[in-house]
Amino acid sequence: MDMVEVANPPEVISFNSLLITGKSGKVAATIPDGIGKKLSGMEKVEGIINGQPFRAMLDDDNGNCSLRVNQAMLRGAEARAGDTVQLAVLGPEPDPEIPADLQKVLEESPDASATWQRTSHLAKLDWVRWLNDTDNPETRARRLNKAANQLAEGETRPCCVNFYAYMLKRMDEDGPKRTKITYPQ
Repeated sequence: MDMVEVANPPEVISFNSLLITGKSGKVAATIPDGIGKKLSGMEKVEGIINGQPFRAMLDDDNGNCSLRVNQAMLRGAEARAGDTVQLAVLGPEPDPEIPADLQKVLEESPDASATWQRTSHLAKLDWVRWLNDTDNPETRARRLNKAANQLAEGETRPCCVNFYAYMLKRMDEDGPKRTKITYPQ
């Protein structure tokens, strides 16, 4: 399935990172200061670690930013604490532009609108990506109907969005927005 183009795709930030074991015994990927500043304010990031897609939490400890690396990420990356890994993450994205058909659903359903208002930034991105992930009008109509029902029922996340497809498409694009930084600086 082809992705519909995004007007302002997020910056892809690529860098090498040392995996360390923190005080809690959990593994984390170190993030260089300059990149940490770019990611400031983000709770979660999407990216790839040694080619393995992930969505993970960021930690900010007095300006020192790190990425939580769980066991699935370590297995997929074939890495462990002490290794240096290649990371590419999507930079911050503005709130998504709500497609006109979804906006109409939100205007017509107070319950769906209330759910949308309490939905996280990342989940809103997922809803819009999922709706825009097709150029087939019948598929879009089905997805819009499903979104209307799920939002009206209080579901804050779409049931079946493949955020990896969106994220990997962004990672595969070459262009001036790609930033390459090697750690340590």
